Amino acid sequence: MRHPIGAKSRAGFSLLELLIAVVILGFAAAGMGKLMLGAAQSGRHAGAMGYRTAALNAEVARIAAALPGSLTDGTTTTTVTTAPFPYTMTSVVASLGTSQTVTITVTPTGGDAISAVTRAISRTLTTADPFGLP
Repeated sequence: MRHPIGAKSRAGFSLLELLIAVVILGFAAAGMGKLMLGAAQSGRHAGAMGYRTAALNAEVARIAAALPGSLTDGTTTTTVTTAPFPYTMTSVVASLGTSQTVTITVTPTGGDAISAVTRAISRTLTTADPFGLP
């Protein structure tokens, strides 16, 4: 089909329009990739914090279940090297008079760069039977 002189055919995209569209799409994809990487790192960090909290809560529950006076003074260190959360847990028991303080520290040792967490538990030592048995 013949076109009048000076009229352009618009049957498709020009090469320049296509290149500009590809560049814009490339910038958008790079931005989305950066957002996805940040979201993945945040998820890994949150997961590690969850494992750290679970390890701490397990030790707190173990200490809380022990009868007053059954924990001896000193330091206990436990190292866990297995996935998904390698860590070192240190429990320090110190008695003074009728009170006992247990300090628990969970320190992650894996590749996730999260901080250690420490909790202190204060207990009162009693000599009476907690169940009221003779």
